[in-house]
Amino acid sequence: MTHIVTHLIRVHGRVQGVGFRQFIHSIATERSVTGWIRNTSDGSVEAMLQGRPSDVGSVEAACRKGPALSRVDNVDCYPVDPDIQYDTFEVRQG
Repeated sequence: MTHIVTHLIRVHGRVQGVGFRQFIHSIATERSVTGWIRNTSDGSVEAMLQGRPSDVGSVEAACRKGPALSRVDNVDCYPVDPDIQYDTFEVRQG
């Protein structure tokens, strides 16, 4: 049985309007990480990442870097007990 982790991530900085959600969607899909990502009203981006620890770690690392036009100032990461198992990774509207 594969060990699965779930992390809630919040990324602060210039992360809206710069392709951040699509950038993370691409990496999450490539790494078979499921969950979602969305813009928040305070200007940050929030994501729920679920998958193997190494794959979730890869997506977290991408969140710390961001796409070329972004500026990541801070990333908060919290392990959570999932109440749901995600089948895909989706980009949600804010």
